[in-house]
Amino acid sequence: MKNLWLWLLFGLLLGWEAVAQTPESIGPAAPPTQVVIVGTVHKATRRFTPDSVARILQRVQPDLILVELDSSFFTPDFELRRPSRENEALGVALYRQQHPVPMRPFDYEGRNDYHRRHGLLTLPGEVLALLDGLYKQRRLTPAQGTILDRYYQLTDSANRTSTRTPYAINQPAVYALVARRQHWQYQELNAVVQARPELADYHAFYQLNADFWDVRNQAMAAHILTHIRQHRARRIVVLVGHFHKYYLLQELAARQQAEGFELREYYWF
Repeated sequence: MKNLWLWLLFGLLLGWEAVAQTPESIGPAAPPTQVVIVGTVHKATRRFTPDSVARILQRVQPDLILVELDSSFFTPDFELRRPSRENEALGVALYRQQHPVPMRPFDYEGRNDYHRRHGLLTLPGEVLALLDGLYKQRRLTPAQGTILDRYYQLTDSANRTSTRTPYAINQPAVYALVARRQHWQYQELNAVVQARPELADYHAFYQLNADFWDVRNQAMAAHILTHIRQHRARRIVVLVGHFHKYYLLQELAARQQAEGFELREYYWF
C-alpha cells in the first residue's frame, strides 16, 4: 500500500509538470528583432540627401543604427571621431538630435587600410583601361569582347540607379541588377584578366580584388549578426551602400529563424 501511494504521488507530480510547461502557461514568445537594411548612396544627390536618411529613420524608429564604417572611425563611446559629409552620417546626426539611439559600426575591420595597401581604389581603373585598349586594338577574343561590352552595359545601368529615390533604389529589381553587375565585375571580367598574358602583372591583384568583395560582405553580415545577438533590439536599421544590399540579404535571409530576427524593408512601416 505504501508503494501504491508513492506511485500515485509520482504520477500527480508528472501530470503537474506537464500542465505547468504547456505553451499557454509559459506565455507568448518575444517577437523577433526586425532588421531593416536600407540601401543608400554615400554622396548626396537631388533625390537622396541626408534629410532622406533622417526621414527613413523617423519612419522606422530603430533602437539601434548600424553604419558602413569600421571601429577605427569611432571613439570608445561610439561617437564619430571626426565629422563626415556623407549622407548616412549626416542623416543619422539629424535623427539622433531628437532620438539619441545608439550607433555602431559593422564594416570589415581595417577596410580603408586594406584598400590603400592593395590599391583597391586605383588599380581596378588601370586594369579596365588596359582591357579597353586591347578591345579597341581588336586583340580580345570575340567572347572576351562580349564580356567587356556586357560589363559596361550593366555598370551604366547600375550606376543610373544611384540617382533615384530611396524607395526606387530599395527594390528587388535593383538588387537583381546590381547582383548581375557585381558578378560580371568579379567573375566574368576576372576570367578575362586571368586569360590575358598582357595583364600578367595584374593577375594576382584582380583575383585579390574579386575575393575581397566576398570577404568584406561576409564580414559585414557576420558583424550584423553579432549586433543582433548582443543588443537584442526591437528594431535595427542597417545603412549600407546599395551595391552591398543584395549580398547582405542573401547572407542573412537563411539565418532569420535560428537567430530570432526578420528582414524587413523600410517602406513596410
